[in-house]
Amino acid sequence: MAQQGFMGRLRRWFSGPSDTYFFGLQIAIKCFGEDTVRARFAHVLEDERQADEDVQEKHRFLRRFMALLDENALFWTYGYWDYLDDPEATTAEFNSWANDIEGSMAAVEEELGTQVDDVRRTSSRKDYVVVTLIFLLDQPYAPAEAITHEDAYFLKETFSALVRGLTSIDPRTIQADGAYIVPGNAADGLSEDDLLGPGWEYLRLLL
Repeated sequence: MAQQGFMGRLRRWFSGPSDTYFFGLQIAIKCFGEDTVRARFAHVLEDERQADEDVQEKHRFLRRFMALLDENALFWTYGYWDYLDDPEATTAEFNSWANDIEGSMAAVEEELGTQVDDVRRTSSRKDYVVVTLIFLLDQPYAPAEAITHEDAYFLKETFSALVRGLTSIDPRTIQADGAYIVPGNAADGLSEDDLLGPGWEYLRLLL
């Protein structure tokens, strides 16, 4: 299930072109065969899809999403994040993440059945839910800029700081954003073998 929103499109007539920053975060959450975690994230995304596209609703969405992630922090198992401040690379990176995730998910009703909805998954075991957030921002993402030592990149405390910083994002600075939940439907699933196999090699064990 996915939801994308686009805000901050009004041109800033007096400030000229804005800088663009990319921030992407992906976390695999252990859910022990239950669909409850996926369903709760899916509910938040559905509410976002139906809401008016305004600053208050976007801020509310980020707070709700952060709260769900924080609530499940004990079960964060694998993860990955990236942050770019090169204007020539940021949009390409955003599109790369979005296209890769959307290409791996069931997107039409005919795909939402009892079959596994992508070749990247080898079973329908419901061991994990993968949550992804991506942003193009007009201003730096301070929590990501604060991570300067490679040894800290894949620590749970680092991911906690990155997640909790979501509520500090000013929705007016969001050029584009995307939120995704894999698997995309209740019948599908992600197993441990899936996450250790092709297509997910970049994920790192969170320590």
